[in-house]
Amino acid sequence: MNSMPGSAIQFVPKAVEGSPLMKKGGFDVFEGLPDRKTCARLLAEARHCLATAKPSDVSVSDNEEVRGGRPARRFLSAIGGAVQEGLYQDRGVIHFLETICNVPILPTGGRGTYTYYARSGDHLALHRDIETCDVALITCLLDRHNPGSSGGVTRLYPQRQTEPLSRIRATPGFGSINVRVLAGQTMVMFGGVVPHAIVPLEAGEVRVVSVLCYHAYSMVFSPP
Repeated sequence: MNSMPGSAIQFVPKAVEGSPLMKKGGFDVFEGLPDRKTCARLLAEARHCLATAKPSDVSVSDNEEVRGGRPARRFLSAIGGAVQEGLYQDRGVIHFLETICNVPILPTGGRGTYTYYARSGDHLALHRDIETCDVALITCLLDRHNPGSSGGVTRLYPQRQTEPLSRIRATPGFGSINVRVLAGQTMVMFGGVVPHAIVPLEAGEVRVVSVLCYHAYSMVFSPP
């Protein structure tokens, strides 16, 4: 990936550039990863973990241009349990990620998190993922949305991977793609490369997701 004046990401390994996932724009949505039985167990665990969930509320995004930082957000989140941990460490899942990402993949920790978008206005503003989350595996466990609503969709900018976040915020309609990941579906994304956001939910809408982050060995990023 060649740099450009004011670019946010100056280098991505050739192996990643040529990977099946990058050829899809840096993200893709899959059915059966995990299977329906596992999704049901994850949802049951997410409901149990809700009792320990903590609010995450940031009213204004910081000035981070590349990845990480403190994007504006409003949701609840909880550390996952044994069911999610089993998915996180599953060798079959890791092998699948390595195949589509074309680089070695390692979990960044022991467990992931459950995120609950359950109130009107819950959202996650434009960002790229933190340094320890090169590849994100996000499984939707529950999605209740109003007819015609864009609340809770993932807004991605696959053609603006090299741009600073401030430039994308200045022209948010250019190059955006809205993807609704339905219950039972999983999005895999180069979260440290593809700018993305979760659109604010409308009244009465609920969305629960399992979030797992992986380190992609040899992914190299540089500031502008």
